[in-house]
Order: sequence, then structure tokens, then C-alpha cells
Amino acid sequence: MKIRTLLAVALLAPAVALAAPASKGAKPPAKEAAVEGSQGSTDGLSLGGFLGYETDSLAGVSLRVDGELPFRELSPQLKLSWVGSIGYSRLTKDVSFFGIGLSTTANILKVIPSARFTLPINSELSVFGDAGLGLYYARVSSETFDIFLGEKVSGTDSRVSLLMRLGVGGWYAVNPKLRVGAMLEFDPYFGDFDQNTFIFQIGAMFGM
Repeated sequence: MKIRTLLAVALLAPAVALAAPASKGAKPPAKEAAVEGSQGSTDGLSLGGFLGYETDSLAGVSLRVDGELPFRELSPQLKLSWVGSIGYSRLTKDVSFFGIGLSTTANILKVIPSARFTLPINSELSVFGDAGLGLYYARVSSETFDIFLGEKVSGTDSRVSLLMRLGVGGWYAVNPKLRVGAMLEFDPYFGDFDQNTFIFQIGAMFGM
């Protein structure tokens, strides 16, 4: 019986010795898997939007819905986020000369992905800059009216092309979830819709 016991201990001892390092070495892959899972999450996602006034040769109200997702810290102070925007603008212009009136209305839908660079000033205030390139669809309606002859001529045209976004703004953190702020933006339209608009807007973002 003693011989069998000694043999059993002799056989089990190497197995225990090999199993102990293996169990210790299994921890780092688990940590790596946890890190990889956190990188693919949507932690930090914010949703919100802006209301503004857009102006160039045509001018009017601008509305926008934003989604912002933090990407990485470029430095201890500067943070990079990705922003996706869907916007709508209704721009108009009315002119008259020598008894002839011209009315132009543009309804514009914009989809713009952009990069946002945020620099915190303190725990509540931060400034940011946006740079992006996207698409727009513009439906432009025009109407000409001759006062003396009583004649009216109207027409509609649709255009699709690229537009750019360059903007700067600032946020004030009301609480850990809610930010309110303002932004000044320059949006040059490319293609047949000849507009280089400036937009002043106010907005808010809510952390999910």
C-alpha cells in the first residue's frame, strides 16, 4: 500500500507543478480579451443637435442632429472624437427690380461625417474644432413674377454634390451627462449649388 501511495504522489507531483504555471499564465489573455472588448464598445456615445441660422446669397434656418463617439486622446489635453451629422436647411431669397420679383427657395439635406478635436479648459468648459466632408441634396425652386404683365414663371431643380465643414465652438458641462454650447461654422458647397455659407448655431449633447 505504501508503494502504491508513493507512486501515486510521484505521478501527480509533475502534473501539479505544470498546472500551476499554466493557470497563472492564463490571466493575461483574459485581460487582453477584456481590453479588446472595451475598445469595440460605445462607451462615451453622445447624442444631440444644433439649431442655427445659415447665410450667404440665400439665408435661413438650419437644423442638425449629431452623434459623437470618443476615439482616442492625442495628448493628455487634446481628445479626438468621430461625429456623424444629419442636417436640414431651408434657405430663401426675395429680390425685386423694375417691376419684376424673383423668389428663390432651397431645401437642403446634408450628411456629414467629421473629426472633432476637443480641448478642455477646466472641468466645465471646453473648446472644440470640427473638420469634415460629406454630401448634400438641394432642391431649389424659383419663381419670377412680372408685376406689370401679371405673369408668373416657376421652376424646380435638384442638385447633389459634396460640401465641407469647418467649425469652432465651445461646451459648458451642466452636469456629467449634459453639455450645452455654441458653434460657428463655414460650409462651402461644391457643384452647381453656389453657396459658401456661415452658420451660427446653439446646441446640446446628452451622454448615453
